[in-house]
Amino acid sequence: MKREQQALMPSRDRKGLIFDLDGTLADTMSLHVKAWIQTAELWEVTITAQMIYERGGTPTIQVIEDLSRLYGWSIDPYAFRIKKNDIYADIKKRNGKINPILPVLEIVHRYKNILPQSVGTGSVRKNAEMAIDDLGLQDHFEVIVTADDVSRHKPHPETFLKCADGMKVKPEDCLVYEDGPMGIEAAMSAGMKVIHIETLESFSP
Repeated sequence: MKREQQALMPSRDRKGLIFDLDGTLADTMSLHVKAWIQTAELWEVTITAQMIYERGGTPTIQVIEDLSRLYGWSIDPYAFRIKKNDIYADIKKRNGKINPILPVLEIVHRYKNILPQSVGTGSVRKNAEMAIDDLGLQDHFEVIVTADDVSRHKPHPETFLKCADGMKVKPEDCLVYEDGPMGIEAAMSAGMKVIHIETLESFSP
């Protein structure tokens, strides 16, 4: 087994697996960044890739609210989200099916029917289900928790706590796979062990 795959394997004390979606299970972050940049241009503001990666896993509305406070923008976050989702859908259509991040996809397949699994994402449900369909994982998850299903988003732990509840697994028995700093913070706040997909480093609360 490759070192990378070995680093992703859950330890025997884990009873449920939770996967972030964009940048963790689905190779979609570059598409989202393009959509962010193009949408920002319509409002005549500048949004960079770094701004988005630093806030990975955070829903569009919350990101715009945070950036607007930081830079003094006057942007309707709901109008921005609608336009950004439209642009993302157009970019995705031109790019074709979403590709998986293979080492993480292999974990999902390996533990199907062995451990309960769920998705906890900052994406809206429409985009999340579209990505999961492209990956052929429609029947692999007990629950999918999206930005539409919570009132407090990452770095708040509500997303991951709802995943644990849907899997009927205690939070402290869950392992989270996550690429974004906000998601890592959310998992730690939920009392869950987390593997950072970018570095393969494990964190425990």
